[in-house]
Amino acid sequence: MRDQDNDAGVGADAAIAEAQEGIAASTGYELYIHCAQDLLKVHATLEIWDDTPYPDSQVEQWGTPRTFRLECPSGEMSMGTPTGEAIGADLPAGPGIYTIDLTHRGRDEADRLRKRIMVRYDTIPLDQLPDELEPHAGIEQYRIRMWWHAPLPEEDDEDLDD
Repeated sequence: MRDQDNDAGVGADAAIAEAQEGIAASTGYELYIHCAQDLLKVHATLEIWDDTPYPDSQVEQWGTPRTFRLECPSGEMSMGTPTGEAIGADLPAGPGIYTIDLTHRGRDEADRLRKRIMVRYDTIPLDQLPDELEPHAGIEQYRIRMWWHAPLPEEDDEDLDD
């Protein structure tokens, strides 16, 4: 997930490695989420708040949020896979630095299902594979809550002359 005006890939290698260890990581310009599996569809919800979200009454369901900050110079977000589909969202508060709380649920269950399906994967006829996978779509879920935190830092005039 990143702002449309941020260069994809700045600091990506380190953030991807960190996300593989701890589910998610940020470069400050881009947020990376490492899904538990890649066989079943994953569900992600982006909630854009006007202010800090109220305390979560479903914390047992979603777990403790991981908090990140992202610079959003255009206020236009893009969320998706780097080489696949992406969706866009306009941030009503416009450009700025945003706080993101990321929570998840269903990762362990989705990974167990993937392992169970993979044991039989070679025996499932290709035309029946969607019927095997679809009932489990969205078991792995991510909720991304974001809200405006601060204005972007002022650009240094000396940097502009270089």
